[in-house]
Amino acid sequence: MSTKQIHFSGFIIFKRLDIMKSINIYSLILFLFTTSLFLTSCEDKIDVDLDDADPIIVIDAFITDVPGAQQEIIINRTQSYFDSSNPTPISNANVAIAVGGDALIGFDYEDGKYIWQPADGTSIVDFADDYQLIITIDGVEYTSSTIKGRSPVIEEIRQEIRENEIGSIDGGTYCEFIARDFEGIGDTYWIKTFKNGEFLNRPEEINIAYDAGFDQGAESDGLIFIPPIRELTNPFPDSTEVADEISPWTTGDICRVEIHSISNSTFGFMEIVRDQLINGNNGIFAEPLANAPGNIIASDGSDVLGAFNVAAVSSLEIIVE
Repeated sequence: MSTKQIHFSGFIIFKRLDIMKSINIYSLILFLFTTSLFLTSCEDKIDVDLDDADPIIVIDAFITDVPGAQQEIIINRTQSYFDSSNPTPISNANVAIAVGGDALIGFDYEDGKYIWQPADGTSIVDFADDYQLIITIDGVEYTSSTIKGRSPVIEEIRQEIRENEIGSIDGGTYCEFIARDFEGIGDTYWIKTFKNGEFLNRPEEINIAYDAGFDQGAESDGLIFIPPIRELTNPFPDSTEVADEISPWTTGDICRVEIHSISNSTFGFMEIVRDQLINGNNGIFAEPLANAPGNIIASDGSDVLGAFNVAAVSSLEIIVE
């Protein structure tokens, strides 16, 4: 009698295990079905109707002290978010830069830009160190003032071949520039890299520095630029490239690095521009986009975007071995 009871109890136990297995399998199927529905719903196309905002004037006025280099100012208007066409330039503006509060340099419209061509061997800094941008469009005056900063000498561009090891950076040839920030807090820079003459201007390649670090809180005055800034001279692969299959630099490439001095207000503008561009690539995790406020004001109090800056430029280039 007791033996039968034991076998009977064992049968009940096994039956319960079979039921639990069935429940677990059913739960798994239900989970996979629900997940597939969710993923399918994520692929649904959603059309968003946005009201068109009033166009805003955009002024790109980055001037350099490079002797004999043509200086350009671009003026256009904002356009709809989903409008992928090139902005239409404004061609009826009166554009000039007042130098030292006295001399006036006029810019002439040509092929979508306002240009000024200095004589060979001369530049805008031969006149003074303080500048005022003066632009008039349809009776509204747009102005900004700035002082040229200073740019440190680039001592060298180093090359290094790195192995592609687990947990390390992808293998290939890498470059970094060596330069030291000036003593005195508050120097700000835009470091530009050119690969075979092509400016590296993807959002991740925008390289700006406050003294020798990322920002004012880094307390990096008078030091050699920190490694992340020094090494942002290496190109980022685009969406069609596989990062671990492409070396940033190959033999015969020309690596050119330029350090442009920028004002503190321009540094703040560039910070926002860079962060907004990178944020826009974050997909579903992106925050709402917003225009970057610049350092130009309108006489009628209307909104205006862009920045005015006069840069001292230092540069160095090498042929990659």
